[in-house]
Amino acid sequence: MNSKEIVASTIEFRNPKRLSYSVDIDVSYYDSVNAETALVLRKLLKNAPEDICRVWDDSIDYLGQEEYVDRWGVKWKQAKAEGHPLEAGWQLLDELRIPEPYPPGWREAAIEKKWASRDKYVLGHVWFTLFERLWFLRGFENMLLDPYLYEDRFVFLRDKILDYNLRKISVLLELGVDGIFFSDDWGDQQSLLMNPKDWRKYYKPCYKEMFDCVHMGGAHVWLHSCGNVLDIVPDLIEIGVNVLNPIQPQAMDVHALGRRFGGKLCFYGGADVQGTLPRGTAQDVEREVDCLVQALSRNGAGYIGGTSHTILPDTPIENIEALFRAFNRYADPDQHLMA
Repeated sequence: MNSKEIVASTIEFRNPKRLSYSVDIDVSYYDSVNAETALVLRKLLKNAPEDICRVWDDSIDYLGQEEYVDRWGVKWKQAKAEGHPLEAGWQLLDELRIPEPYPPGWREAAIEKKWASRDKYVLGHVWFTLFERLWFLRGFENMLLDPYLYEDRFVFLRDKILDYNLRKISVLLELGVDGIFFSDDWGDQQSLLMNPKDWRKYYKPCYKEMFDCVHMGGAHVWLHSCGNVLDIVPDLIEIGVNVLNPIQPQAMDVHALGRRFGGKLCFYGGADVQGTLPRGTAQDVEREVDCLVQALSRNGAGYIGGTSHTILPDTPIENIEALFRAFNRYADPDQHLMA
């Protein structure tokens, strides 16, 4: 099996020969803080299996910039959305200009990257998909109230964003990606951010339309949604989510997730960046990886190793090394640990 087949067989529960994993860590942060640590991290990443080729859009261009204005007119400062073009009122909607799905030169660069990674699983991104895009434009509190106070305008803007996303999906499918990764953070540490009934009314049909498009194009649906989204996991399975990320153990019980949805949903992530990694021991980290594999995989399939979000800068380097060491044990096909 090559990398593409390993990832696809994991998602489809077809007995992969080993574990695939992808650790979320911003090495560039350490370049200016601790060059020695940065060197160790790059070595760890280089020696990890590179099964996934990520084809990003321009949604993360704000990273690493002090201030940035994206193509929607949203102002970012230190990686936080702080300037919302429609926050002052719906009268500004006429001035909003929906950008083209991708900036000039993106398609050519994406094609080149894909062809350079023919044996890898190519994962496209439609980041900040709908819920997040809405609040970036309107402001968070406005967006939560809009469906109830200004339903017609809310639905109009929502559908404009949906159309934009469908055009992005079409381009990615033409490119021939193996999966498309969506993102909308629906939960806090305790529960969903809104009543599940309202989520099903205002958002679920839009996600279904996008996910149906992906499946008709022969690709998998990946979804990043932070927090406790347990109330809508059955809905996500129903509308076609194949891979759920990031699986935060301090928000959801990984054992309960595995018992209820193992074999129906592939899980990606789970290594605790809030507790175990920054505050546990190296042995704690290795035990947690063992626990995740046992709780979330089915006959070696249905789990892609990873973290519950980006590894925090205060995480001891020995714990990061332990994380890679533990995942590498399962990623070694000669160990047969996935059986």
